[in-house]
Amino acid sequence: MREIYVIGAGVEGQEGFSSRAMEVIGRAELLMGGERQLALFPDFPGEKLVIGSNLGEVVERLKQNDRRTVVLASGDPLFFGIGRYLLRNLPGEDLEFIPNVSSVQYAFTKIKEPWDDAIFVSAHGRGIKGAVDRIVANDKAAVLTDEINTPAAIAAEMIERGREGYAAWICENLGSAEERIVSTDVKGLLEIEAAPLNVLILIKEYEAGGEGYVPTLGIPDEEFATVRKLITKEEVGWLPWPSSSCATT
Repeated sequence: MREIYVIGAGVEGQEGFSSRAMEVIGRAELLMGGERQLALFPDFPGEKLVIGSNLGEVVERLKQNDRRTVVLASGDPLFFGIGRYLLRNLPGEDLEFIPNVSSVQYAFTKIKEPWDDAIFVSAHGRGIKGAVDRIVANDKAAVLTDEINTPAAIAAEMIERGREGYAAWICENLGSAEERIVSTDVKGLLEIEAAPLNVLILIKEYEAGGEGYVPTLGIPDEEFATVRKLITKEEVGWLPWPSSSCATT
């Protein structure tokens, strides 16, 4: 069995690692991670390997490797992190996870807001409409943005739908010397060029109009599709089930 430890790096640098994490890293022979994570261990005596965008190459390297290995990730590796990909492609018994504080957790502490009732949305590599669908269906959301689906782009989509009634916080470069927390609203997001590393928090304050955004009536037809393509039309699908007093015998 391989020894692969997937350890989360918190926003506070090396001092944010637990004693257990530091002990495992100290015994490792191969240290893998992003450049920012590897830079936390300049005196690591073993081999260092930078993880790029091709995670398939990472998995192949891990499959061929029999040394004690640590994979450094950001925050909690199983929260929108590399952990999910590794579990899909490597035996679970080869992996041990040691989480750290995630950027989302840290962001909520900075704005002094409970986060147990929030939903979490990653816009990385996903369409912006799907991300906004989830945001506007909830009262509190934490959004991990990317270079295309920026806070301003998300705000523009929300405004187009008439769903701008949210307070907003952009939490940038958390834990670094460039850390910045900006409090605004959805319209204010249009004027802010956010740093690439950010968490966007949105909390509903009032119900906006939503004019022009018409929900589908009933259950979509494809939900009723059968092998023979016999379906109940969605205009009928929304009707309530008849009560016993109305049922026929």
